Amino acid sequence: MAGRTENKERLNHTLETIVNILHEENIEDWFIMFGTLLGIVREDGCIESDNDIDILINFDYDKLKNVFEKRGFSFTYIWGINDSKHILKSVETEEFGSFDFYLCDVNENGDYNNSWHPIRVMNATPIEKREWRSTILNLPKNYMDRIVKLYGEDWKTPRIQQGPGGEI
Repeated sequence: MAGRTENKERLNHTLETIVNILHEENIEDWFIMFGTLLGIVREDGCIESDNDIDILINFDYDKLKNVFEKRGFSFTYIWGINDSKHILKSVETEEFGSFDFYLCDVNENGDYNNSWHPIRVMNATPIEKREWRSTILNLPKNYMDRIVKLYGEDWKTPRIQQGPGGEI
């Protein structure tokens, strides 16, 4: 999503917090993606110039929204989100940066399809686990191939990010 850039430590704190909430609620069918995935793999943390946390998730929209609203988070409907049940975008707070949950349908091949963002992550399961800070992150299967497809062979070289689209 477009927006202002964030401080990486604030994004790291946000990622760690929301992932710990997902684990506490036994919500496991999700993984980090886009700039969040790139940052974790390339820099062992979020990228300084990123603007939010991106998570693809297979879960009920209303239940997920309720889990985070109970913990004081609120959501925005800017960027044409309106009443879409395919994305939850949090409102930034003093403590936390913004995060996006892309709610996906998952088929028998493990393809995660999100109708809000024109993207389908092909054959993303089984999800790979990675220890990070005080939590365990979920990464899509073959995440290195996905990073190369999104950011090119020179993905290790920081540059201005472009929005993803298509099949990964």
